[in-house]
Amino acid sequence: MSQWIEYLSEPKRLTLTWEPPLTVPGRTRWIVGEVRRTSDGVEFRYLKGAEFSMENNGRTESELRATGYLGYPAFDSRGSDKTIFDDHVLEAFLRRLPPPTRSDFGAYLEHFRIQTTDRVSPMALLGATEARLPGDGFSLIDPFDPEQAFCDAVIEVAGHRHYPDSRAALVPGGVLELTPEPDHPHDPNAVRISADGITVGYVNRVQAPSVSAWISTRQVEATLLRLNGSTTKPRAFVFLKVRPLAGLKAA
Repeated sequence: MSQWIEYLSEPKRLTLTWEPPLTVPGRTRWIVGEVRRTSDGVEFRYLKGAEFSMENNGRTESELRATGYLGYPAFDSRGSDKTIFDDHVLEAFLRRLPPPTRSDFGAYLEHFRIQTTDRVSPMALLGATEARLPGDGFSLIDPFDPEQAFCDAVIEVAGHRHYPDSRAALVPGGVLELTPEPDHPHDPNAVRISADGITVGYVNRVQAPSVSAWISTRQVEATLLRLNGSTTKPRAFVFLKVRPLAGLKAA
């Protein structure tokens, strides 16, 4: 494979999302919290009230809990009003990654097109891998910095399972088109991903605002990295390459 990350995003914050099990009707991804750098280190906070509803298309925390959500196990706020945690936050999330001492750790990095962890911060590694574990529904997503001039990333195609007929148009290494949809009924920042004019899904809504901004101000290339998953949950991954527009000074 020739696609390797040259410019890894260095996030100041990461968004914690959660997806219910496949058996939950109307299954969708929820934005539930944020990991962010502070002057004292790193903290985690749950989104609450109006901020939670704004990030989740008007849905409420009660609706989230009705899907079986109990919060992130390392930061249990049930029975209290505590929403911010600052003790061993990075350590808690880094436990979701395989230890570097494992013999297959290099293969794990290659899966995300990372060649080495030299000079890679814990926040960058968590954002690049999304720190997924099979079965618990949580992932950490780097929202990206729209001002960044150089960036490479592997992102999953959101909603790909809703476009099963698009699989025939997808070839690893094939060029994909990214099209902003400001008139999208649910998200004015929506960015459609297509192959030969056939919709294969969307950029996830956490990263869509930055990707949409990049499309207007940067040279953005998207190619299909891989297809995997199962029949009930097919998955597609994109290698995203962002560079300054030719002839223009990078911001």
